[in-house]
Amino acid sequence: MATVQKRVDVFGQIEALLQGRSEFITPKAVIAELSGIGQEKSKRGRYARVALKLAEKYRTLEEKRLSEEPTDDNLVRLAGEMGGMIATGDTELRNKARNANIPVIYLKSDLRLAVEGIDPAYR
Repeated sequence: MATVQKRVDVFGQIEALLQGRSEFITPKAVIAELSGIGQEKSKRGRYARVALKLAEKYRTLEEKRLSEEPTDDNLVRLAGEMGGMIATGDTELRNKARNANIPVIYLKSDLRLAVEGIDPAYR
């Protein structure tokens, strides 16, 4: 949603940072969360609806979710299993990913992306 709210081409910046070695995947749990937020009659709801449209351009992962597993835990588990990264604007999710040694991409206050947890030679 931060991509929409701040009008930043996060996908293009990620492709540039990772030199095109990227595949964007949105887990079904994130789609479900955005759909719920999208029902709101607010700016937040509008951002979520636009974020859903952006997500449609990329692959959706039909993952098996552990019962009662919170979305953040689901994302961290999936990234670990798939050897992926998490791109997020959520500080709590970023901390969970760091603690699990999952690389994280996030938007800094100056609207540039930062990458944590990957070998500098990868970039």
